[in-house]
Amino acid sequence: MEKYYRQYDVCRQNEKPFCSGACPFHMDVLDFQTKIANCNYNAAFKVFRNAVAFPEIVAALCPEYCASSCPRSELDAAVQLNLLERTCVARATKKDPIDYNVPEKNRKIGIIGGGISGLACAVRLTQKKYEVTIFEKTDRLGGKLWDLLPSELFLSDIERQLQFEKYNLYFNSEVKNLDELKKYEFEAIYVATGKNGNSFGALDQKEYCLLWEETAVFAGGSITGKDPIRGLADGLDMAWAIEVFLKTKKLEYPKEANPCRSAANPDKLIKTEPIIPTDNGLFKDAEVTAEASRCIRCQCDACMAYCDVCDYHNKWPMRIRDDIMSTVAFSTSESMLKKTPAKVLMNTCTQCGLCDEVCPEDIELGGMLLEAKRTLHKHGTLPGAFHQFWLRDMEFANSEQAAIIRKAPNRDTCSHVFFPGCQLGAAHPNYVWKPYQWLLEKIPDIGLMLRCCGIPAEWAGNEAQHNQEILAIKESWIEMGRPKFVFACPSCSLHLKEYLPEIESTSLYELMKNLHFPVAHCCLDFYACEQGRKTYTVFDPCSARNKQDIQEAVRALAVKGGLSISELPKGDKHGCCGYGGHGSIADKEFTSFVTGKRMELSENPYLSYCMNCRDIFREEGKESIHILDLLFHIDLEGKNPIDINQQRRNRVALKGLLLMDIWGEIMKTQKDICQYQLLISAEMRQKLHERKILEEDVYQVIAHGEKTKRRVYSEEKDTYSCYKEIGHITCWVEYRTYQEGYELINAYTHRMKIKLEGMWNGRKADIDL
Repeated sequence: MEKYYRQYDVCRQNEKPFCSGACPFHMDVLDFQTKIANCNYNAAFKVFRNAVAFPEIVAALCPEYCASSCPRSELDAAVQLNLLERTCVARATKKDPIDYNVPEKNRKIGIIGGGISGLACAVRLTQKKYEVTIFEKTDRLGGKLWDLLPSELFLSDIERQLQFEKYNLYFNSEVKNLDELKKYEFEAIYVATGKNGNSFGALDQKEYCLLWEETAVFAGGSITGKDPIRGLADGLDMAWAIEVFLKTKKLEYPKEANPCRSAANPDKLIKTEPIIPTDNGLFKDAEVTAEASRCIRCQCDACMAYCDVCDYHNKWPMRIRDDIMSTVAFSTSESMLKKTPAKVLMNTCTQCGLCDEVCPEDIELGGMLLEAKRTLHKHGTLPGAFHQFWLRDMEFANSEQAAIIRKAPNRDTCSHVFFPGCQLGAAHPNYVWKPYQWLLEKIPDIGLMLRCCGIPAEWAGNEAQHNQEILAIKESWIEMGRPKFVFACPSCSLHLKEYLPEIESTSLYELMKNLHFPVAHCCLDFYACEQGRKTYTVFDPCSARNKQDIQEAVRALAVKGGLSISELPKGDKHGCCGYGGHGSIADKEFTSFVTGKRMELSENPYLSYCMNCRDIFREEGKESIHILDLLFHIDLEGKNPIDINQQRRNRVALKGLLLMDIWGEIMKTQKDICQYQLLISAEMRQKLHERKILEEDVYQVIAHGEKTKRRVYSEEKDTYSCYKEIGHITCWVEYRTYQEGYELINAYTHRMKIKLEGMWNGRKADIDL
């Protein structure tokens, strides 16, 4: 976990926007823009004043350093920030600074020069109640401001900002030698004597500061060649440097800010012409809102824009990092304190990898979430119920009832092996049977490996089990003569390429394209609608992102089949359909949220080449077909049953069909665990599917209740209710008996464990069942 924690050292989450980086005051422009966009002038004025010290002076003189850094400057025109500031200054009604109730500090500081830079330093230090003395060689404050602004403007601003502060001011007091100031016992001195002024040796240093006896001397402002606004900012910075010296006795001259590492979101850069002010050079309220709204709020927010976990939980990656580390720390300790804020969050991540890809620093948020699950699993603190169904489903797909690992009939060699994955056959046997028949015609020695790729174990954080699954696949591959894999499922392909890179592979769709699959134009009636020909938008699975060969092959086959297709706005740069990571049990609302976002990308029906994508969209009401639906005319109208119990039956039927049709064998039938007939309505079947409850679980609960008589009878409904722990969950069933078997009335599960009583209905009962 430590390596994932350290990667956040380069996270740009807290990077300032470009305008703040270019601003000498590093003003929080985003906060200012938020407030002024709502015409909250007093709040915006406070943000502005806190940054610049003298708001009216800065608003009048600022040359807009930020304009050239604004991403809009290359599109239309930079946001007119200075005009917004001037409007804010004019409209604000509460301009007085805060009278801070801070105890006075017996620390003496001298400021040589009463120009804008020296005054800025004085404002900051007097606000913190340091004892400040200003020496001005003329008979007035302001320095060069007298040549730049009307005196009533800058003098009133100076007076207002210093009205609550105590300081000593000496006019007509030119300091020619620092020895003159010994009697004041200053601990620090700021030299702001203006252009060509006396620096008292400070400018001779690499950094414009020195230690004179025990007094720190700093030089800044126009004496260092800076313009008035940067000179003002220098004064504020020197106040910080003086405080550092007073606290640490170290000379630390303010350094230039590092280049801004923020990132502008190009999707927000829509051409919008700057607003022309109509109120004597200032904006009216509506104009203020319109101009402030042109700001795209530059910040590195690719993770928030692309990552579903960040978006749904409204948490930035560094907050997620802290929650993850806290959860792992407390979950793996022996402390009784249960601070686990991210157990659900880490189990919802779809592992699509998009957040890692769009991050300019390549921070692996998804990798951290997966590693956290692995850590918790090792310590036995990962909620097993979150992934129990999927692991059982993988176990079934790899069992004698569903799995096949064979060479082609009557073949001793195997140049290729078809690896369809576990979900195609679960949807319908034809998704595997028909492509394999065609492959055998083209590649007679192509074998078949019908099983799960093991990804559910990885998503569950179970490294030991995952390693076993990968090893089993590798051993089968070696036994078959190291053939080239032909993948139909992009997730299987991506997963096994990562863990078994030595296996050469291609996709079914690339083969179909290259071997000239004979696509028949016999579904044109299906493509038609009232407005004419239907257009299908291609939805590339997240596991096929950046895989140009498979993407091009699918599109070529679709067009050859007569389908009119279109593309999503960002191509394949979208997240998972919602199936990845198996987060639906941990947080069903998150899965619906993710699927909903993907469905909103296009109003057209979707064409995909991942069965999980197709089925999850269909479940949420989005018309969707698989490329194999089109090529083999399997289920174009979406009538295929997809509930989990039918999926198991389909896998068994597929194995039987393949053994008979390809190898001429009769499949050995397995004894059905359900010895009695279960009557289940269509409504209840859907409920079992949504709650991931298998029919065999229902039967086990009923059988347990019937055997132990631990059941509750309802006279009103004439039903029995009972429960049984199955793995990490407790399953409850309400049923009604009839002559042939049982009728299922209701079923649900939870993670609660129930302590059995020693007595049941007045009788001693065996609690070890």
